[in-house]
Amino acid sequence: MKLEIAKKNKSILCFGIDPTGEEKDVYKYYSSIADELIDKKLVSAIKPNYAYFSAMGFAGLKILKKIIDRYRKKTFVIVDAKRGDIGRSSEAYSQEVFDFWEADAVTVSPYMGEDSVKPFLQNDKVVYVLGRTSNPGAKDFQELKLENGKHLYEEVCRKAASWGAGLVVGATSSTALGNVVRIVGKDTPLLIPGIGRQGGSFDVLEALKHNPFIHRVNSSSGIAQAWRKRRGNPVDAAVKEAEFLAEEINKRIF
Repeated sequence: MKLEIAKKNKSILCFGIDPTGEEKDVYKYYSSIADELIDKKLVSAIKPNYAYFSAMGFAGLKILKKIIDRYRKKTFVIVDAKRGDIGRSSEAYSQEVFDFWEADAVTVSPYMGEDSVKPFLQNDKVVYVLGRTSNPGAKDFQELKLENGKHLYEEVCRKAASWGAGLVVGATSSTALGNVVRIVGKDTPLLIPGIGRQGGSFDVLEALKHNPFIHRVNSSSGIAQAWRKRRGNPVDAAVKEAEFLAEEINKRIF
């Protein structure tokens, strides 16, 4: 299974691809960075964000297809599409992401319940259900208290794990990641955004050390735009940033 790439590379770092529109050649820019990160075994997944590509119209979707086709035999590919709809619509979205895009994993919204998530649950694929996300507005609903005293996100994570799904849990909360691991156990794969530019602490990753290789810690603009901080060539800066992130992550999980 492609999740084993992390063990081989001794890295659970994921490179998120979120084109900003500033790049003159999106495909060349991101593939030149991804090539180096994969060749140097610094990452064990890529995560193109569907929204940024679709915002560019058909040209952007063609670039997305080229990127996935370039890397799907080399690494674990997560399409960050945040799907989730009534059953038949989810079946269509599942067909799109797994049969057309040929991704290994997808992000899914749980708001409509089990029947909206089930079509994505396939034996050789990973579904990351939005659990406790890394954005500031996550508190508006996800941290609402239920009658049993639990937060809403905790119940979402418990149910999603019981369906066989993985979870998106941001690193920007100081307690959420540890809470989720306690609730769902060590065998549920987690996708963790929020490290770096979003202010997430590396220390929260210590919750992953009992079964680290099934998880992915994502960095998008932190890697792709590292040249703004480190200066110099974008590829060289991205490699240095990925080296730093991988080292900091590994300190907490090994």
